[in-house]
Amino acid sequence: MIDLDDLGALTRLDRGGMLAALDGFPEQCERALALGEELPLPQDLSRSRITGLVTVGMGGSGIAGDLLAHFVTLPTLVSHGYGLPPVDEQTLIIAVSYSGETEETLSALELVLERGAKALCLSSGGEMERLAREQGLPFIKVPGGLQPRAALGYLLLPLLKLLHRLGFCRLDEGELETLPQALATLRELWTARVPLGENRAKQLARDLQGRLPLIYGVEGTTDVVALRWKTQINENSKQPAFWNAVPELCHNELVGFEGAGLAVKMKAEAIFLRSGLDHPRNQKRIEILKELLEGWGIPHQEVFAPPEGRGQNEQGGGLIQLLSLIYLGDFVSFYLALLNG
Repeated sequence: MIDLDDLGALTRLDRGGMLAALDGFPEQCERALALGEELPLPQDLSRSRITGLVTVGMGGSGIAGDLLAHFVTLPTLVSHGYGLPPVDEQTLIIAVSYSGETEETLSALELVLERGAKALCLSSGGEMERLAREQGLPFIKVPGGLQPRAALGYLLLPLLKLLHRLGFCRLDEGELETLPQALATLRELWTARVPLGENRAKQLARDLQGRLPLIYGVEGTTDVVALRWKTQINENSKQPAFWNAVPELCHNELVGFEGAGLAVKMKAEAIFLRSGLDHPRNQKRIEILKELLEGWGIPHQEVFAPPEGRGQNEQGGGLIQLLSLIYLGDFVSFYLALLNG
């Protein structure tokens, strides 16, 4: 088994340069916000002309739409597929594909053009850029060269900044400005040179090796973060993982643990992603869930954001809390990938 504190071994095994991408994430976010500031505001995207929003995207690109939905003031639907929900000329469709070649997203964009809805596109190039420029659509071009799952800053923040400028976003300017520094501070806690004994990301990876992670968020706050953790463990760590959210999981998934024989045999371990923004009733449900899991012999851990300590998780706004948890999960999946070989 690899020693996570052996920087030489980590470098040799990290042939895809994922650690460099992780360490560069705060700077990526800073550059991404600048991209959202540079695009001229499209005249036909004013508040009086847009009444709804649809995001389309897949995989690492699609998660940007799930996150956007947390912060926009317009009614928003998130689509991960070939089609579109009902749209009209007052709907803004945001199409996101890091490569610009995602089949499903390009199919949805073709439908946008057929139905006369408004579109905004983001990619690093490819067919999406060609189509956007050919049709005269607002287009944000981001730097290429990364895995889509390592480019979340570029996929999310230019759009968030632009929507903020258009008046469609409930974030304040201060939170956007302080985000890169907040992430840079957290990097110093989780980067590879921080030893296992002091590194929460390495500790979580160690604990999840050989287990079936059950990543649990909370509806309306950390649910999309739980999805991100799950997909990063799948893609980076090449390990099965599942996600769900409180309170919905209390109405179905929880029942599947009664007796818990199968879950214990599968070495399930629950990770609760906690936020200072969680509804008080959901906070209470989590405490009950923890007691039930303990009774069934299923281990669990809690991760608070930001910073990690209980009692301090009221600090930071919604965006900083969610991206901090996502950043931690990305580090966890990287270290878990190394442990899994």
